[in-house]
Amino acid sequence: MIVRRADGADLPSIATIYNHYVVHSVATFDVDVVTIEDRLAWFEQFDAVHPLLVCEIDGEVVGYAYYLPFRAKEAYRATKECTVYVAPDRHSRGVGRALYGALIDCAREHGVHALVGVLGGENAASAALHTSFGFELVGHLREVGHKLGGFVDTYYYEKLLETEA
Repeated sequence: MIVRRADGADLPSIATIYNHYVVHSVATFDVDVVTIEDRLAWFEQFDAVHPLLVCEIDGEVVGYAYYLPFRAKEAYRATKECTVYVAPDRHSRGVGRALYGALIDCAREHGVHALVGVLGGENAASAALHTSFGFELVGHLREVGHKLGGFVDTYYYEKLLETEA
């Protein structure tokens, strides 16, 4: 298992993983599948400070994780929203743990003070992953999304890192 920074060649795998969740879950509130062209524009926002990491097993991208600014206002500069997606056939194999461990290390290196994970719907596996890394449930918004025929809650998890803003 290798965790590394993503490059443009990873975008087809990233799109495939993401589209599974678009179609089959409330892990994302997107309702339309993404194209490679959509992912090209999305990919441009990542840089040395805001990483996009992928996990490879035997040369295949099986998951990805990233963080981006939580909000656009300058006062939020040390707070990032983080996300992880794992290929559906690779759950419970340590992929999410490897990605989040590396992502949190990057956050510490770049002076991030707070990481926020926003989980859509009841997602016990994702909640367990977050809490295993020391994230705490700090917020719950009821029925703020509508997908797959019903209203969906969101849950906010936060981890404060040992950094100074």
